[in-house]
Amino acid sequence: MPTYFLTGANRGIGLEFVRQLSSDPSNNIIAAVRSRRSELAALKAMAKSHRNVHLIECDVSSPDSIASLEFRVAEILSRTGENLNYLFNVAGINSSSSDTSLSVDPVSLQNHMNTNVLGPAKIVETLRQYLARGAVVMNLSSGLGSMTVATGVSKCCTYSISKAAQNMLTLHQARDLKRSHVIVIAMEPGWVKSDMGGKGAMVEPEISIEGMLDVVKGLKRDDSGKFYSFNGSQIPW
Repeated sequence: MPTYFLTGANRGIGLEFVRQLSSDPSNNIIAAVRSRRSELAALKAMAKSHRNVHLIECDVSSPDSIASLEFRVAEILSRTGENLNYLFNVAGINSSSSDTSLSVDPVSLQNHMNTNVLGPAKIVETLRQYLARGAVVMNLSSGLGSMTVATGVSKCCTYSISKAAQNMLTLHQARDLKRSHVIVIAMEPGWVKSDMGGKGAMVEPEISIEGMLDVVKGLKRDDSGKFYSFNGSQIPW
């Protein structure tokens, strides 16, 4: 019974992950949301109709919230007797998409780094002891975090900086968790039709998540530390 933990489960890509994973009763899903006071109707409906979905609260931008995550996850795992087979860092922000390198706002940059970089770092650190041998950690990245792909892109400067930093975090996590036989990758979901994707997005959420799940399920130890697209191709750093 594979067990999945993911952040950002209340909408967009995270919600579609829960929808697809929960359709298989052999999966166990721990779905983390920033706040139980946010819009959770769709997620709560899934949790009500699927006993394998466990809803918990975790604000990835808050060290205090992440610090309490271990107890919540441990409580669920104690009931199933399982460890985590997959950890997906999905939650992220892109709240100043019109900025450039000439208009970076210090507060916005700090918020992006806290959510998109420090959050995934501390979540893996907190849940490390619950990762099964051969577990997969997937950090949801973006082509805008690639030095090669982002060449010529003039917007989303702050977001791009945070995703490039997250990619470096992925490389360090892959190295530091190698002895534990944990595979760590960065994943580019495509330009997904979601709230964050905005106008012009081209990839349906169903297609993106289906592709990403195929990729992570086929990973081998030698793949740790790589940057993949949802279609299985590798992306240059």
